[in-house]
Amino acid sequence: MSKRKNEFGFLAGGLGLSLCIAASAVAGFPASNVALHRQITVADMNSSFAEDSWGYVSPSGREYAIVGLSVGTGFVEITDPPNPVIVALMSQVNQGRDMKVYQNFVYSTSDSGPTHVYDVSGIDNGVVAFVRSFVDGAHNLAVDEVSGFLYLGGGGSMRAYDLSDPSDPTLVGAWSGQTHDAQVATYTTGFYAGRQFAFVFAGSNGRVEIIDVTDKSNMFLVGQVGYPNAAYTHQGWLSADRQYLYVNDELDSIPRTTIIDVSDLSAPVFVSDFATSLASTDHNLYVHNGFIFEANYSSGLRIFDASDPLNPVEVGSFDTYPTDDNAGFNGAWNVYPFFPSGTVIVTDRSGGLFLLDPSGAVGGPAPIPTLSEWGLLAMTLLLVIGGTVIFHRRQPE
Repeated sequence: MSKRKNEFGFLAGGLGLSLCIAASAVAGFPASNVALHRQITVADMNSSFAEDSWGYVSPSGREYAIVGLSVGTGFVEITDPPNPVIVALMSQVNQGRDMKVYQNFVYSTSDSGPTHVYDVSGIDNGVVAFVRSFVDGAHNLAVDEVSGFLYLGGGGSMRAYDLSDPSDPTLVGAWSGQTHDAQVATYTTGFYAGRQFAFVFAGSNGRVEIIDVTDKSNMFLVGQVGYPNAAYTHQGWLSADRQYLYVNDELDSIPRTTIIDVSDLSAPVFVSDFATSLASTDHNLYVHNGFIFEANYSSGLRIFDASDPLNPVEVGSFDTYPTDDNAGFNGAWNVYPFFPSGTVIVTDRSGGLFLLDPSGAVGGPAPIPTLSEWGLLAMTLLLVIGGTVIFHRRQPE
């Protein structure tokens, strides 16, 4: 299924806007240092809700958002982010709960399975091909692109699949232990060079477990660590130097992110945590170019400068769910900040897909208003000035 969307957004006529902060306010989404390119609603994608997301860059350099939907998996070209194109909506049994990419293949799964394999080698020509599905399902997927393995985590185990033939993943081993989510990394330098480790977020166990997964037939626990007031260790991501692990807890009733020192994998140590001033529940986060990008459900995207890795500072935000900032599970589910262009995507459960420009928060030139935007801004200024004049005229002498 392929369709071109030219009508979404709050301005008619496909103006091709890279919306500035002032225009974001007009659109109804509170923002700081983050601009809205475009919103694609769940209705635009023939879905009732959106959940996870990931990204794919074709060999030509064109960029695509991969969106988990109630009906399956959506593929949206975002190379020109003010003018996105829905390339394909792939229906599948159960929803697209989580997706990951290896080479030109996309793996999409849900808790009860199955896992679907899609070939996106023809996506530049509008073709996404279903390859096969296999019975295993998971709440979350992880891919180690260096070693070429796919990991399915959920419930009481983490299963490893060999991607030597990425079109046909082969089960090669499993580790028994509660796994809500994981990040898997191959170490290529230093003391751990040549070994692969899974950083497992162990859900209601309230801790991070570090598993040596180098030998898929003999995975074993290397180290583990808890943290104060743990409730549900949900997800996390390594710093670029792999010295620190940033972790979110979905059920601790605190909008905080926990910092774990993982420089010694056999003895990880809780260091500190940081939080926003809002009540919203923290969800998925990723670290990129020294910044932490976190989806915080009802308060949307939050960006933290981690130049000082132990004292991250909030530098940007975009609230995809302006209804409230309460704790709970409405709002932003996932953020993907790894596109070479710098475009950031956020999937919101009811709001759909948001294409964002974070340059005001992470550096780089601010979006330059188009002629149409200048007109919008001028109109806004006139309304403000006019309102001010009327207000002053109504004041007593």
